[in-house]
Amino acid sequence: MGILVPFVWGFSTKWMTVFLGLKPVRPSLLLSALVLNSAGVVLTLVGWASEATPFFVVSTALAIAAVRMFEPARQEPKTRGVHRSFPFFVRVAYGWLLVAALLGVGAALWDSSGGIWGASRHSLTVGFIAVMVFCAGQRVLPALAGMLLLWSTGLMLAGLALLTIGCTLRVSSEVLAYQGYANWAWSVLPVSALLELAGITAFAINIFGTFILEPSHVQKQPLVVGIN
Repeated sequence: MGILVPFVWGFSTKWMTVFLGLKPVRPSLLLSALVLNSAGVVLTLVGWASEATPFFVVSTALAIAAVRMFEPARQEPKTRGVHRSFPFFVRVAYGWLLVAALLGVGAALWDSSGGIWGASRHSLTVGFIAVMVFCAGQRVLPALAGMLLLWSTGLMLAGLALLTIGCTLRVSSEVLAYQGYANWAWSVLPVSALLELAGITAFAINIFGTFILEPSHVQKQPLVVGIN
């Protein structure tokens, strides 16, 4: 929550507002979110992790409201070159951030074996950070590298879907298994890991395929020879 989360909030105000066609950012709410998030980080560093959890919930809610992530868009999203599910998965990522914060509160109240804390961390690192990297990376990296299009929009959808399903299974089964609520949940944990690994592999293949197989802007431009 200390570095990566505010970083994602920052590029969301610039990129996601444009890519998703969102309404203008509310700067005052975003500043309040950053202040509360920083306060939570400080409390955690001094050993008051349980007391910090409400700060993260409120800061996350304020950041979502500031970016207007779940409000109706003012214009059509820019999905040229990526899968049309791109806006959906960006919002899924922010949903995972809120789940991570709420699980942190639940962990402070009820965790007896580390399962709820683990689920909270997984929601943050995989559900929020990794899903946002998959979304933003496949939207931005081809353009920054001079490519016209992502190699495969189908692989983009597959990677995001596998990662999201795997994270859902991991978070839910981690709470059930570690807290002793359901023994069968232990068998779900390795399945979730395999699904997430498959999603990461799909993402990596798509990025390498884009860099290696997709022609760049320069390569696609016709050669013009001047005559003196």
